[in-house]
Amino acid sequence: MLEKIRVASLANDMGIGGTARQAVSIDKHLNKEFFEHFIISLSSQGDTRSKFVDSKKVFFISDPKEIADVLEKNKVNILYVHRHGRNDPRHDAIAKEVSSDVEIAEMNTFSVEDKGYFGQRCNKHIFVSQTNVVKYCAQNNINFDFKKHKVLYGLVDSENFISKSPTESEIKEYKNKFGISGHPVMGRLARPVMEKWDDQMLVMWKKLSQINPQTKFVIYGVPEEKKKLLQSAGNLENLIMLDPTDSDKELALFYSAIDVFVHDSQIGECNCGAIAEAMLFKKPCVIMSTPFPKYIYGRNHTNDNGQIEQIKNGENGYVVTSGTAMAYAVDSLFKNPDLAKKMGERNGKELLDRYDVSVGIKTLEKIFMEIMLDRGISLPESALNYYNSFKFYPDENEVKNWFKEYYFRLDDVYGKEYSNSALDKAILFYLKYHRKFKTVLKKLGI
Repeated sequence: MLEKIRVASLANDMGIGGTARQAVSIDKHLNKEFFEHFIISLSSQGDTRSKFVDSKKVFFISDPKEIADVLEKNKVNILYVHRHGRNDPRHDAIAKEVSSDVEIAEMNTFSVEDKGYFGQRCNKHIFVSQTNVVKYCAQNNINFDFKKHKVLYGLVDSENFISKSPTESEIKEYKNKFGISGHPVMGRLARPVMEKWDDQMLVMWKKLSQINPQTKFVIYGVPEEKKKLLQSAGNLENLIMLDPTDSDKELALFYSAIDVFVHDSQIGECNCGAIAEAMLFKKPCVIMSTPFPKYIYGRNHTNDNGQIEQIKNGENGYVVTSGTAMAYAVDSLFKNPDLAKKMGERNGKELLDRYDVSVGIKTLEKIFMEIMLDRGISLPESALNYYNSFKFYPDENEVKNWFKEYYFRLDDVYGKEYSNSALDKAILFYLKYHRKFKTVLKKLGI
């Protein structure tokens, strides 16, 4: 009989990204009565979030044989790999070295089918949104099987954020520091990389600066390539661009100080941590829909669109398909504070009901227990009682229903009458293909 299930989370790094935050949340919240948790980081020691984990249980190693030795030494039952989903030679090598006694499960963030050795060994595919299950099945011509395909929403540590909630005087000081007090404030936060940015944001900022010149725009994480374009697009004196931060206190100040959270990304989101955090702080969100194509034509990754699962148009924010529509959506919330507050309140409740770590961690625990039970491993009666005391969330019927709901939401967007101008479309076209041309030259070494 297995007294405790021993799980090792494997991640590329323990930096400021969402994967590292998830690994820390798992380590903190897994039920210690039934689980023992370890973390293996393929990067070098000293990454930002590693300081939040017991140093005896985090390993900075990348050699497959060393990883296999660590798993054997610590009697690990399940290797839980956080990855894009696509075939990775490193993961193949690790899977070949790991004992057959160790079950392998993956958190598949990009909904890609791995046909390599790792894919053959992996029997449990976990996705961060129902939308990504739909994408995985549609693009890879796979029938949905709830036994193999599970959903685990991002684990938002609400209690941690709430404990760092700023006082009114701290919020006032933050606003005064950046000169946003007394203004309508829009906020955006993401890693400063190009794939987390969409040029539609330039159109939005240009248009919003025209229709509501008082708007302040606070952004954490702007790619260097976009800073000058953003500065020239709208009111320069109302633009506050800040470096990324790993301080939850500063993030809490940011979310508390803004009125509306906006998000766009050229590749979309499987499940957006920043949107979830804005929801926790009861902010209405305006997001860009980024539909994924049905056919991939040899590509190993296409757009994600999990953000429209987090935000339902007209209920807890607005979903748009153009920068111009986004500008009008934001402005409408500035001009209707009662509606903005109502949407924000709904977001706060929905976050706690759906995305809080207290909800998601139980689903993950149930998944780990199911893996052991399917393998024929006996668990103590107390563990079985715990397993049977709650259901998967979302459950099988909820995921099945989403296969229809997703396509309904694609058509339910705000501001269809607000299209980008011909000039804006031409600029967007130029920026997109100029970037692609530079990428090709770089690959050719020119």
